[in-house]
Amino acid sequence: MRIVRLLPLALLALGLAIPTAAQAQDEAAKPPVMSHSPDGKDNCLMCHSGKMEGMKAIPANHADRDNGSCLLCHAAESPLQTAEAPMMKHTAEGKDNCLMCHSGKMPNIAAAPHEGIDNKYCGLCHKPQS
Repeated sequence: MRIVRLLPLALLALGLAIPTAAQAQDEAAKPPVMSHSPDGKDNCLMCHSGKMEGMKAIPANHADRDNGSCLLCHAAESPLQTAEAPMMKHTAEGKDNCLMCHSGKMPNIAAAPHEGIDNKYCGLCHKPQS
């Protein structure tokens, strides 16, 4: 029991980072990274539809998403996995067409740098102010 209590101190002495509770929570909030390469596997639903034995099915809250959106969250190099998306500078209430303002055509409003990404995915990474 004493060794378990001393382990964090030993790790610090060795210069190893110990994740804070906030960091651990952020990591837990991220979607799981694919356990295989996406190369040659562009139809995720072929295996992850729930019909193939031993394969994890997509969750119910992903029913309206298409194959093209899987890599947005589940690829190891996805910005969702590697970076923190900026928070929205406004609430999202009544603003379900992000590209209406963030198309690059309105002065003083940042253009969304995600070509080809549908509005319905913005809130996956960008959280609104409350």
